[in-house]
Amino acid sequence: MQKSTNRFCNGKAMQNWKAILLCFLVAGSPVALSAQTYQSLSEKVSVNLDNTTADVVVKSLEKQTPYTFTYDPEYLQHCTLATVKFNNQPLSDVLHYLDVYAPLDIAFVNKTVALKQGKLERILGQDKGRVTGKIVDNKNEPLPGVTIQSSNGVGAVTSVDGTYELSLPPGVYTITFSYISYDTRKVTEVAIKEKGITPLDVVMKSAGAHLKGVTVTGNYKRASVEGLYAIQKNNASITDGISAEQISRTPDKNIGDVLKRVSGLSTVDNKYVVVRGLSERYNQAVLNGQVMPSTEMNRKNFSFDIIPSNIVENVTVVKTLTPDRSAEFGGGAVEVNTLEIPTQNFLNIGIGGSSNDITTGKNFRTLKMDGQEYWGKVAPHRDLLGKLDWTNTADVVAKYNTEGKKTQLLSNNWGVYEMKAPVSQNYQLSGGKVFRLTAKDQFGIVASASYRNTFQTKDIRMSRDGFEGDGAGDIEERAAFKGKNYGFSTNLGGLLGLGYKNERTHLSFQTLYLRTLDQQLLIGMGTHVDPSGFLLGYYDLTTQTSLWQNQLKGEHSLGHRGVKLKWMGSYALLDKQRPDNHQLKASMMEDDKLASNEFNIKSPFSSGISDGTLRWWSRTYEKDYNWDISLSVPFKLGTGKIQTENILKGGYGGWSKNRLFYVLNSGSKGFDTEDYPPLAQTFIPERGGEIYFDRFADDFHKTAVLHSFYAMLDNKINEKWRLVWGVRAEGYNLNKVNDVLDSLLSDINETRGSDKQLDYSAILNREPNWRLFPSANLTYSLTQQMNLRLAYAESIIRPDLRELSFFKEYDFELGGIYRSNQVKSTTVQHFDFRYEWYPTPGDVLSATLFYKKFRDPMEIYKEGDNRMYFLKNNKYAKNYGLEVEVRKSLAFTKVPVVRNITLYGNFTALASRVTPVDISYNTLDPNNENKILPAEVVGKVEKRPQTGASNYMVNAGFYYDIKPVSFSLVYNYVTNRMFRPAAYYSESLFERPLESLDGQLAIRLLKQKLQLRLNISNLLNSYSVVYRNFYKDDAITNYKKDPSTKDLLYQKGQDLIDYEARPGRTFSFTLGYSF
Repeated sequence: MQKSTNRFCNGKAMQNWKAILLCFLVAGSPVALSAQTYQSLSEKVSVNLDNTTADVVVKSLEKQTPYTFTYDPEYLQHCTLATVKFNNQPLSDVLHYLDVYAPLDIAFVNKTVALKQGKLERILGQDKGRVTGKIVDNKNEPLPGVTIQSSNGVGAVTSVDGTYELSLPPGVYTITFSYISYDTRKVTEVAIKEKGITPLDVVMKSAGAHLKGVTVTGNYKRASVEGLYAIQKNNASITDGISAEQISRTPDKNIGDVLKRVSGLSTVDNKYVVVRGLSERYNQAVLNGQVMPSTEMNRKNFSFDIIPSNIVENVTVVKTLTPDRSAEFGGGAVEVNTLEIPTQNFLNIGIGGSSNDITTGKNFRTLKMDGQEYWGKVAPHRDLLGKLDWTNTADVVAKYNTEGKKTQLLSNNWGVYEMKAPVSQNYQLSGGKVFRLTAKDQFGIVASASYRNTFQTKDIRMSRDGFEGDGAGDIEERAAFKGKNYGFSTNLGGLLGLGYKNERTHLSFQTLYLRTLDQQLLIGMGTHVDPSGFLLGYYDLTTQTSLWQNQLKGEHSLGHRGVKLKWMGSYALLDKQRPDNHQLKASMMEDDKLASNEFNIKSPFSSGISDGTLRWWSRTYEKDYNWDISLSVPFKLGTGKIQTENILKGGYGGWSKNRLFYVLNSGSKGFDTEDYPPLAQTFIPERGGEIYFDRFADDFHKTAVLHSFYAMLDNKINEKWRLVWGVRAEGYNLNKVNDVLDSLLSDINETRGSDKQLDYSAILNREPNWRLFPSANLTYSLTQQMNLRLAYAESIIRPDLRELSFFKEYDFELGGIYRSNQVKSTTVQHFDFRYEWYPTPGDVLSATLFYKKFRDPMEIYKEGDNRMYFLKNNKYAKNYGLEVEVRKSLAFTKVPVVRNITLYGNFTALASRVTPVDISYNTLDPNNENKILPAEVVGKVEKRPQTGASNYMVNAGFYYDIKPVSFSLVYNYVTNRMFRPAAYYSESLFERPLESLDGQLAIRLLKQKLQLRLNISNLLNSYSVVYRNFYKDDAITNYKKDPSTKDLLYQKGQDLIDYEARPGRTFSFTLGYSF
């Protein structure tokens, strides 16, 4: 018997006549081969074999099908297979398995299945791909323990968080998902590519009252679409958000930039968020499930610009409340989730740079820089008596007095230096590794680091802080001060995450460190009043913010009935400082012979908080501990046609905040300046002056603790209705940590006579320790793609610990001195109605009507004609709003070029009414001479937005994507945002933020591994302006008529400019590579 030289499997040579027959069948009929392949064979077969050979499998197929199989059994006996399991599946699935794993080349000709030698080397050299996703029920609850089986016999089980992963050779598969008491899902035509990831999220439906199991079959395209619908559509509350993929299409550097792209949101200074027209204090920042402390000195606010965008997985804005979320909620909760356990190994690096057309390569002014500012550190010359980590002002003053009150104890760092502004730079590095311990257990690690350094010059005009423009003059005189703001900032970010998960448990630990140094130097000249003259204005505003968060959390599936236990413990450390800020105004000698950075001055002074020029240090140091534990138990109820799937969830949580805060103001006075010395030489000891510290000591150190309990029911009624409702209880003794209240009661006691036993219950009872917050969210599913939502909730906005301290500090944004005042918590009632339609994945049309009623809302007011500002309560505020969002891909047109376009837009309209009130806390009860009552004088209703809110907001986007190039344009516009109300309404200030149009061109090369992004920010060369309206209608000026929305808009050449900033255009690039 002659032998062939061709070999396959581990077998011997093939006989000539068989080889010739195979060659004739395979090669002799090309037309038939092109028309018929084994992939079309749909006859159902079953094979259940372990440790077998291809010969045994083929013989089994011969018995179950009418086809003739041509092969050499001697050689197929040497093609070993570990597991072959197919249950009533198409013949093509089994043949495909043999094609890949035997390996064999298979052809189908004239009802004959011909098997010949496979390309072993090619098959073995191919890397596997993966199908990954999440399995949820129709309430978006993850399902742990779902059995997943592919058509080639490879299986997996979902983890406790509903996620899964299957590693498969390249090919096309059928994947089956089965779970007790749920209908089985079978997804066909799942294509796996070499080294590729195929995403597949699946929604499983409860079997309900079925007596027999039901199998629902659909192809991959349909199933993946439904999975995406579930994530978008099945949320219990009203949400909007943005993903990492969408973030990558913008030039945004941090989350502060990103947030203005979300429906119903705008930002202040690209770092503070406004949700549904409600400003900073009414919104909650949540980072990885932990409520964040305020990062600001004089506001209850969170600065989102400290979070780099490259470490963020997604951002979700929750706009309606459920009992399992904190009741401290106004416009919304901004939930930022950073990278967790990766689904695959990855390593990404990126470098970038940016150039600004009015900054880069031009003169840039700054105080002395020692180099460590580039690493986010404060220069040593800003230290306070040798260090910055002081915990109170008493220790500082004591050391200063002990060492003789010498002016040399504080550095003379007023001098201004000049340099050419370099190109701004940024770097990112992130990586992840997955360790698959067993088929069901995996451990993952993810790490990320980022660095950004930015130079930014802005052209400034202003009429604040005593520089007062002429409202009756020409356009140029509408702003009294002209100058430049020189901004230098460094942002550092690092993240490390560890995670472990299996079928029953998911544990993760994350540590996140963020540090930002922001130095702003504003220098210019203008017409000043009191004292009058053409004066120099000099403002050095420097802050350093550090945030370190550590978090450990777990999720456990208990038993086999869907009971879940979740817990979380976290620790956050916030340290924010103003290290040696400077402020002065002075007469200046103007001489072309002098260096541009000398500033020869005379008679310097400050804005009244200190005698002489002002230098101040302040620090907020807060340790936050958060904890939470919850248990959810699913159960079913039903009679007849009404069937309900329910989840009862209960939990306990809380936090403890330990905060110390101080402000230390110093004055430099008595220095001889008659000869107009250079600024750098003005405050030297030889000029005979002194430096002193203000006796008004602002020291605060308190620990506040909050406890919360909640109960929540999630009822899914038949297929159409879902009701999520419950109540939350929160306990917080605010009076205990209120220094302002203590001072108020002390003053009342002193004025009324300290020997009297006064009754303060009416004041103390304004802040009960325990409060209840009910909420309900009702959803009706019109179709699988459409929802109607109705929601009601009650919430609270408490004063920040900073606002409970006794303080007085210069505030540049206000243009004067900001001081403490007695305030109480704001309570809110929320009503929402929303229609939403998700026609295809990624597309959305939604419209929302909302109404919010506030009791005791807080705003910062100007105190009469003085440049003094304080926080106070109004009586009521009412907000009526409309939100519309549209996102549509034009792929449905199937027209070349057009089908690659996605359009996006959202619009928010807001109408508001504010009722002001003045409160006196020192009034006697006429029926009880020892009882003190708060006495209110309610003012006239004002038709205006609340602080931080505006009447209209518009976002729009244009995305074009055709491999390997994508292009995007994003637009943002906000109208008259209330900046600072005044007791005299006509003196209120409004802001028109920068009208931004940003563009990006992205190019992906080397199999998508290399990406170049080119960005242009502020294409319109727009500017922001804070302004005071000058009304032409006397009826408005005389308070006989409310101004219309048009009246409140900025009228160039008519309104007085309080502060105008022109940042110019920025051109940037980012080059990234994925290994």
